[in-house]
Amino acid sequence: MKKWILSTLLCCSFANASTLDCQELYVGRIWVEKGAGLKGVVFLNNKEDVGGSYWSYFVGWSADERKEALSLLIAAKASGHRVNIATEETDECGVQKGGTYIKSVFLANNP
Repeated sequence: MKKWILSTLLCCSFANASTLDCQELYVGRIWVEKGAGLKGVVFLNNKEDVGGSYWSYFVGWSADERKEALSLLIAAKASGHRVNIATEETDECGVQKGGTYIKSVFLANNP
């Protein structure tokens, strides 16, 4: 019984990041450009990854909205906290195909 409880706790304590469903992602590269502010971000499945999704862009976001998103992304990146995103794609993800536009970004439940 003890082994079952331990294995259940271990398997359930790890969240699986996935650029396939845009859940539990780590923040990779952040693109900020003079005159525009936050332009895009690359998401990672694992903190140690050197590459991840294609760039996802903040098209149509106001300057204030981009500033708020940038603050959240920098905080998540600095702390190693995961984020969930939704894009304007029909499946609300699509970051592996590239050229997606972010609709929302929020901190995940678990770091």
